[in-house]
Formats: sequence, C-alpha cells, structure tokens
Amino acid sequence: MITVMLVILAVGLIAGAPVAFAIGISAMVFVHMQGFPTLSIMAQRMTEGIDSFALLALPLFILSGEIMAYGCTPRLMRFANLLLGRVPGGLGATAAVGCGFFGAISGSGVATTAAVGSIIAPEMVKQGYKKSFTASLVAGSGVLGMIIPPSFCMVVYGASGGVSISALFMGGVIPGFACVLGFVLLSIGMGIVHGYMDRNYKRLPIGEQLFIVGDALLPLLMPAIVLGGVVFGVFTPTEAAGVASVYAFVLAYFVYREIDFNVLINICVRSSISTAIIMLIISMSTPFGWILAMNNIPTLFAQTVMSVTENPITSMILISGILLVLGTFMDGTCLIILLTPILVPLMKSLNIDLVHFGMVFMLAIAIGGVTPPLALSLFVSCRIIKINIDEVFPDVLYVIGIMSFVLLLVILVPGMSLYIPRSMGLI
Repeated sequence: MITVMLVILAVGLIAGAPVAFAIGISAMVFVHMQGFPTLSIMAQRMTEGIDSFALLALPLFILSGEIMAYGCTPRLMRFANLLLGRVPGGLGATAAVGCGFFGAISGSGVATTAAVGSIIAPEMVKQGYKKSFTASLVAGSGVLGMIIPPSFCMVVYGASGGVSISALFMGGVIPGFACVLGFVLLSIGMGIVHGYMDRNYKRLPIGEQLFIVGDALLPLLMPAIVLGGVVFGVFTPTEAAGVASVYAFVLAYFVYREIDFNVLINICVRSSISTAIIMLIISMSTPFGWILAMNNIPTLFAQTVMSVTENPITSMILISGILLVLGTFMDGTCLIILLTPILVPLMKSLNIDLVHFGMVFMLAIAIGGVTPPLALSLFVSCRIIKINIDEVFPDVLYVIGIMSFVLLLVILVPGMSLYIPRSMGLI
C-alpha cells in the first residue's frame, strides 16, 4: 500500500495539484485502505505537525523580509555598487553582492530574486549585458537567500529534523558567501571577455561615498542583530524573527517612511498567504511522514544506500545527486518537509553531522531553484527581463556549475559548514 500512496502522490504532482493536497490525499487514501487507525489520525497528526514554537519563526521571517524590501534594497544596492561598480562586470558583481546582503535579510530565495532583480536586472540589460546571463546570475544569486542566514528553509529543516537552528544559521555563513564570491568572479570574468562595464559609473566624492556607506548601515545591522542575538543567547531563533520584524517595521515606517498603513496591510496579506501555503504543506506532510516511519521506509532507504556504499562522503554525493534531480521538479521547502524524516536517520547511521548535512541539503535545493524545468527563481528573473526560460542556456550552466562546485567543496570539507558553529560552541 505504500507503493499506492507514492503513486497517488506522483500522479497528483504531475497533474499539477497543489503540493499540500497531493500529499494529504495520498496519506488519506493509505489510511482508508489500511482501515486502521481511523481517518481522525490525519487531523491529530496535522495539528501536531505545526504545534511547534520553532515554526513560529517562519511567518515572522517572511514578514520581516517583505517589509525590508521597502527602503532597504536600494540602499544595499548602492553600497554594493560603490564597492564593485568600477571593475569589469561590476554591475553583475553588484547584483551578486546585493543578493547576498538582501538574502541575509529576507531569508527567501524567490523574494531575494524579485527584490534585487527588479532593481538591477533592467539596468544590466541597458548597459549591454546579455539577457540570458543577467537572468541566470540574478536567479543564482537570489537563491542564496536559502543558504545565507537567517533562512526560513533552515528553520523548517531544523524544526523537522531536531537540529539546532542557531548552529544551522552560523553553518551557512561560509558556504553562502563562497557562492557570492564565485558569482562575483564569474561576472568579472564575463566582463573582461565581453567588455561589460558600467558606462554610467563615476568616482564619487568622499563625502557622498561616506553617505552611501552610512545609509546602508541600518539595513546591514539587521542580520548582525539577529545572528548575534541568537548566538550569544540573548533570544531564541523564534524571538529573533520577532525582533527582525519589529526592526524592519521601524526602518520602513519611521526612518525611511516608505510604507503607510495601506501598504502595511498589503504586506501582511502577502506574508499571511505565503505562511498559510507553507504551513499547510508542513501540516499535510506530518501524517505522510508518520506513515513512512511506521512502515520503516527511512530504515529501508538507509539500508539501500548503505548497500551501495557505507562511505559517508560517497553517500553524501549520492544523496546530493538525488536531491539535485528532485529539486528540478519540486519546490525546495516541500523537499525539506518530505525528505528530512527519511534522510536524517540515514545521516545519523553514517555518523554525519546534521548541521553539515543541512548545508549540503540547502545548497542542493538552491541549485534546483535555478535548474529547469521548475526553477522558480529563474522564472522570476526571466519574467523581470521578459525572456523565455529556454533562452538562458548556456549561461545558466555557468551559475549551476559554480554552485555545484561549492556543494562538492562543502561535502569534501566539512569545516566549511562546521568551523563557525564549533568555534562558537553551538555543536
């Protein structure tokens, strides 16, 4: 009957049914066919799945990211352009660094792509950058919001797998900024080869440069406040999300005065819709995961992988390959919710640190965000520039290649994800 449940899930996803309903219906069919327990177990497990203090951080981080898009994004982009605008490919490098800054604020890959891409992508095209390269670079830089802390994908993984969210946040620092550095070097290299230069760039007086730096300090303080507060025990990750929301509101409403009451209502509506969708998926996935656990599917999966290899590195590479394939067809959050109950026991049996695997997981699903056919972030950047997704080749392969190289480095060098958490005593 497990096979029937998985077939129903696959058919639902292929047919385009909402992910939450495809998962929930497949689990309900299994319970009904088995006859025991009663269908009331679905409601009980769904309630238990979202009855978590850690998951309260999810809507608050989504809200803070939505608010910070007002006023903060242009200031961060000006600061990034001040740093890199003079070099070949500087505008593309600015996009990568700007996405890194905003990713440390929003926690969402798609939100980062939309917020930064809408500002810089049209300007890159105007300055002569290929549309395919622009869309690929912005999408690749945008999905780093899943990796650079604070990330709500890390919150979902930590809550689902019982992993320290504080350790996950700090574990994402080096891998995330390694990707940013890779994209900066890619843009500079493309700038040298194709002659990409910001024709409007001019050296600013010292006073104006200092103003741009000072203007960007308040937005840059938010990730420092959130991460610092969590690491030093001032507040929990959930409380940090609340602090981030209040800080974002104070900046947008009182300091920059870029939102009013009507805009705030729209922000709250959008955040509520995004939260409801994710929480419904989490809720529906809980009985699905319970069914898999009751039927020893995680154990069988672990035995299957270990029958191929018991080497931790080889196993991680194999699992990463599976995640990369699945990530091209499913949203990253859905993958985390569905696969964490299966993969965490496997990692424990292989003595792989769950924070280390978490970074591998985040990178793999981030790569899926720019790999067709699903590629949500790539769709967003293509829509901004007004090109079809099939026009991004071969430029998107360069972006995927850089992220895959960082993924391989993280697998082979666990210290990339574990050094900072260990040095801070988080693991």
